[in-house]
Amino acid sequence: MIRAALRDLQWRRRRFVIAMAGVALVFAMSLVMTGLAASFPREVDRTLDAVGAARWAVSADASGPFTSFTPIPMDMGGDGSPVMVLRQTINDGGTVHDLVVIGVTPGSLGSPSAKRGDDLAGPGQVVVDEALEGTSIGDTISIGGQEVKVVGTVKGQRIFAGIPVAYVDLSVAQEIGVRGQPFATAFLFGDVDAATPPGLKMMSPHDVREDALRPLKHALASIQLIQVLLWVVAATIIGSVLYLQALERTRDFAVFKATGTSTSAIGLGLALQAVVLSLVAAAIAIVLAKLITPLFPMFIETPVTAMLLLPLLTIVVGLLSSLISLRRAVAIEPAVAFGG
Repeated sequence: MIRAALRDLQWRRRRFVIAMAGVALVFAMSLVMTGLAASFPREVDRTLDAVGAARWAVSADASGPFTSFTPIPMDMGGDGSPVMVLRQTINDGGTVHDLVVIGVTPGSLGSPSAKRGDDLAGPGQVVVDEALEGTSIGDTISIGGQEVKVVGTVKGQRIFAGIPVAYVDLSVAQEIGVRGQPFATAFLFGDVDAATPPGLKMMSPHDVREDALRPLKHALASIQLIQVLLWVVAATIIGSVLYLQALERTRDFAVFKATGTSTSAIGLGLALQAVVLSLVAAAIAIVLAKLITPLFPMFIETPVTAMLLLPLLTIVVGLLSSLISLRRAVAIEPAVAFGG
């Protein structure tokens, strides 16, 4: 039966090639969706790792440092390093770009380490993520009415599905956010066991991460639903092709049964066809995903594990799809082979 299944693939190769192309495109889109969903937490993780705080102290009324703007007097932070987190925009020749501005004290906890250019040294400077379009080292940009010069860039530090982070001196952030008053929105601690300052609450990096991802939970749920629908579409394509094939091979299956071939052997041949179709489509899908990813306006980071798991998942989808045609094959009576 295995040889017969492979010969049938060869005989109906045009149909299988067309089906393979459709399934590969669906699998490729599923990979892209996986990468899109994975990029949201990854960018937050990189930003928090770059800040390097073991604990964040925020106002007791705030949900988190990136989702709430609740100023705290500087003298409430104890030994913590004060930071101020703001949402801002810059105008680049009529094009508005979003920014998450983090005001820090240069050289203290939270101060950025530039991948290119210089580290932040004081007021009048900014270190931006390289994802900020239209900006390069040496440019002067206006953030909230404050003129700052780009002295360095960091890589992969973004929040809220791709909004780049910009680091400025704390005094600049205070001018933008609270008219220069001595306030911060969070305090950073390098010690996990640091005491909680009175009137504030402590958040672990995990807590901050979950809070930063909270506004995106509906977007992530939508992406996951699309992934499920894509897998259903792929299974439908494979199942319909194999079912049409089973209809055309009614007499063949009847002959096999009449000559003593077991139903399990027939099912094995159908499963083999489904697996071959799925695996080849998966290989093509990985290549297509690489080609499609740069076309998306959002940052997409497809995990290597997703590409490694794709062939296994496609085998499962192929086997489930083959059950449709197997039910048809089981229902065929051997008498059909003799014109009954």
